[in-house]
Amino acid sequence: MIRHKAGKLGYELLPINGETLQAIASTSSKADYMAAGGRKSDRMFGARGLDALNAPTSQTIALGDVLSIAIYETDSALFRPSLAAGAGGGLSVNPMTALPPQVIDQSGEITVPFVGRVRALGKLSGEVEGQIREGLRLKTADPQVVVTVLERRGGNLVSITGDVRQPSQIQITQAGTRLLDGIAQAGGTPSAPHDTMVTVTRGRTTRSDPLQEIYDSPAKNIFLQPADTVVLRKRALSFTAFGSTGRVGSYPIPIEDINLSEAVAQSGGPADLQANPATIFIYRQEPASLLRQLGKEPRLPGETVPIVYQLDLHDPEGFFYANNFTVRDRDVIFYGAAGSAGVQKFMSLINTFLAPALGGAGAAASVSILAAP
Repeated sequence: MIRHKAGKLGYELLPINGETLQAIASTSSKADYMAAGGRKSDRMFGARGLDALNAPTSQTIALGDVLSIAIYETDSALFRPSLAAGAGGGLSVNPMTALPPQVIDQSGEITVPFVGRVRALGKLSGEVEGQIREGLRLKTADPQVVVTVLERRGGNLVSITGDVRQPSQIQITQAGTRLLDGIAQAGGTPSAPHDTMVTVTRGRTTRSDPLQEIYDSPAKNIFLQPADTVVLRKRALSFTAFGSTGRVGSYPIPIEDINLSEAVAQSGGPADLQANPATIFIYRQEPASLLRQLGKEPRLPGETVPIVYQLDLHDPEGFFYANNFTVRDRDVIFYGAAGSAGVQKFMSLINTFLAPALGGAGAAASVSILAAP
């Protein structure tokens, strides 16, 4: 075995084995197909966590709503009772008075006889009933009031746009409309769920999550609120493969749980005559808690740290480990050449990745990497 020294740049080499896979599974806080370190372009999506916007649907009265108001009295002191034919052919008194439908305009108020102007905008039907009842309390005996939203005309609209088949404004139903219901009404998205970011803006707050996570987590399938804006954007996930392989390039991640075996096959695998099957390396950013789970202390500050994983396919168990190692967005797979030269090239590349962030840290040896002959 050749022992190669890496530069003192804070990354850690981890063999892909049972202990490492268990640590990854126990510390993963994001979807396995998303890069832990994120991308610069992620800033357009806003903070993660749509569930932070989760709240019961609010059926408050909005601009454009049409209200039906019915008032019941035990006598005829205020409102003239209507006359209706009784069962015996005589006349019976109907204790209910129905007011003309009221449209909520820019004033946000309605007019009720003997009460005057009543504020309705932003209130629940029961709250408006209470205001009317209080206004009538000293004018008629035990008035009963029923306020119903007859029709919604624009005050409950949600905009859904971006990577959807039918960008549109949809209406929130009386029972409430959840996020996935709204996306379905807009025709859905032609992109794969794990490739699609969903952003909801409510007031001054913006939150985002992959569409796949909304499918998988009911808490993220939030109730929409009036004036919400929902934007779907394709966020193409990919990994890069180079080194001793015949198909160097960037490859899309077609499914959310693609494993290392599938990624190796997709990228052409190691070249038969050039590559060393014991030196397949995967570079990525991981949560710092992963190293602590393995009893190591991160060399760099921050929530994420650079990790170099090594897969050894000389060991038959390596194929089983590869089947359980999930490839994530922005992973770099490097196929080392036979001998130590390929490993040295890869470590030089890692130094290039990390040096800008570390201000050109020195190359003094600090991490040992084992390479097969």
